[in-house]
Amino acid sequence: MINFTSKRVSIQNKLENLKEFISNYSSAIIAYSGGIDSSLVAQLTNSVLGRENTLVVIAVSPSLNNKEFKLATNLAKIKNWNFKTIFTQEFNNDNYLKNDLSRCFYCKFELYERLEKLFEVENYQAIFNGTNFDDLGDFRPGLDAAKKKNIVSPLVKCKINKNEVRQLAKLIGLPNWDKPAQPCLSSRVPYGVRISMDSLKRIERSENFLSDLGFLNFRVRIHGDLAKIEVSEDDFVKFSNHQLRQTIIKNFKKFGFKFVSLDLMFFSSGNLSRAQINE
Repeated sequence: MINFTSKRVSIQNKLENLKEFISNYSSAIIAYSGGIDSSLVAQLTNSVLGRENTLVVIAVSPSLNNKEFKLATNLAKIKNWNFKTIFTQEFNNDNYLKNDLSRCFYCKFELYERLEKLFEVENYQAIFNGTNFDDLGDFRPGLDAAKKKNIVSPLVKCKINKNEVRQLAKLIGLPNWDKPAQPCLSSRVPYGVRISMDSLKRIERSENFLSDLGFLNFRVRIHGDLAKIEVSEDDFVKFSNHQLRQTIIKNFKKFGFKFVSLDLMFFSSGNLSRAQINE
């Protein structure tokens, strides 16, 4: 019997609880993004239910950084998952493109509708996602889409938070256990500003450039012709280097920006959403 009542449940117990929860199903499709949450769910579902009863699915769209897609695909190959790529069409939905506070709902609803079709055709028992217990406290309209489509969230059911996800991923040997979160590229665009292919491509090229320079926890937020860079407090001092600043400015202008700024409040996941929701 799964025990969620103890105030101090060890990581090993959390792992066993999660496995036991997954074992209640005979087969499952995993909504996989390449992030550590869905990677953990994918790996454990494969381990518990077997490769033949687990289908790991990643959705490709303009809002997914191609570099992230390659990393996600590579992990699936390394782990020998039963892996499938689908293409979502949220860019055909004007409710998504107008980019109001419900944007994430329309994106996730499109994803889950596509997975639902696979679920019906290939006769799987459930669709799992990688939502963790901490996510319930954030502004995440996509959670409503999951509810409407009866998506199962094993990490939520087992009350596993983000820190515990990383501990569990490290425990079972996932190489991306410390991978920084990488939400979709559209999350860099302020609410109310229409999503465009051009904007997402500029963001993608800029963030990949910073990644190649060795930055880990950062975002490039787009404000018209202005690129606003958010980096961690530890990385902030790097921008005192004149040559680095000039290299970044030169390349960001190649990517289509006219102005480049550095956020003095540092990087924090969800900064843009929190700022606009609290206005």
